[in-house]
Amino acid sequence: MTELLAGGLFLIGASYVIGQYFSYLAIPAMCAAAVTPSARIRIPLWIWFSVIPAIAMAAVVPLSSFTMSIIEGFFFFALGCGIWKILDTQRKMQSLLEENERQRQVLEHYAKQVENITLLEERNRLARELHDTVGHTLTSVIMGLDALSYLMAEAPEEASASIRQLRSVSRKGLEEMRKQIHHIAPEHGEESLKAQLRRIADEFAVHTGTNMAFKADGPEISVPLQMTLTLIRCLQESLTNAKRHGGAGEIGITLTILPDSLALAVQDNGCGMEEIRYGFGLSAMKERIEAYQGELTVRSMKNGGTTVYCQLPLKNRKAV
Repeated sequence: MTELLAGGLFLIGASYVIGQYFSYLAIPAMCAAAVTPSARIRIPLWIWFSVIPAIAMAAVVPLSSFTMSIIEGFFFFALGCGIWKILDTQRKMQSLLEENERQRQVLEHYAKQVENITLLEERNRLARELHDTVGHTLTSVIMGLDALSYLMAEAPEEASASIRQLRSVSRKGLEEMRKQIHHIAPEHGEESLKAQLRRIADEFAVHTGTNMAFKADGPEISVPLQMTLTLIRCLQESLTNAKRHGGAGEIGITLTILPDSLALAVQDNGCGMEEIRYGFGLSAMKERIEAYQGELTVRSMKNGGTTVYCQLPLKNRKAV
C-alpha cells in the first residue's frame, strides 16, 4: 500500500503539473528494485526502467515529459532499492535472532551436560570417600567382634572395654557417613552464597571448637548452583585440612565479590608444611575450580600456617 500510495500520488501530481500523461513506470520500477536481491541484476533493471524509457520518450514527446521520465526512473527505482534494503535488514535481523536462539539452546544443552558430569564426579568422589571411611570402620568393627568372641569367656572385663570401644568406633563411622551424605546437596538452597558459607563456618567452629572469623566483601549476587557448590566444597575441604592436618586453632575466611570474579581465601594458624602436596582433597578442589576456568593457589610455611585461595571468573551476573 505504501508503494501504491507513493507512486500513485506522485503520478497524479506530476500529470496535473505537466498537463498530460506520461510513462507510468514509477510503480513497476519501484517494485522491481524492491524485490531484486542481486546488484548484478539490479543494474540492468535500472537501465531498463530509467535510461531506455527516457531515451525513447525523448524521441517522441516534449522535453518536459522527458524530464519527468528521468525523475520516474531514478527516483522510484532508488525508492525501491531503499525498500529492499529495509526488508533485507529485517530478514538479516530475523536470521540473527534465530541463530541466537539456536546458540542459546546449544548452550543450555551444554550446561545440562556439564551439570550431569559434575554430579557424576560428585557421586564418584562420595563413593571413594564412603569406601575409605565406612569400609575402614566396618573392617575395624568386624575384627573387634571376632576378637571379642574369645574374650567374653576368658576376660569379661576386657571384653566390656572392647565393646565400649567398638561402640565408639561405630558411632564415629556413622557420623562420618552422615556428613558425607549431607554434603551431596547442601541444605538451605535458597540462602545466598554469603549465608551458606557463613553457616558452614559457624557449624565447623561449634563442632571442632575452632575460633572462626568470617568476612564478606561485595554485594549479594546471583551465583549459579554449580559454582556455589564448588566454593562450598573448597571451603569444606580447606577447613577439614586446616584442622585435621594442620591442627589449626584459628581460621580466617574472606569472601570477595567483584563484578567479574569471586574469590575465597581460607587462612589458618596451623603447623603448615615445607612442601605443598596435592593429595586427593586438594586435587579434587583444583579440578572443580579449573572446570570453571578458575584458579587455586595454596601457600604454606613450616609452623607458619596455610592459606588456600580460590578464584572463579564471574561475568554478566546481576546484583540481587
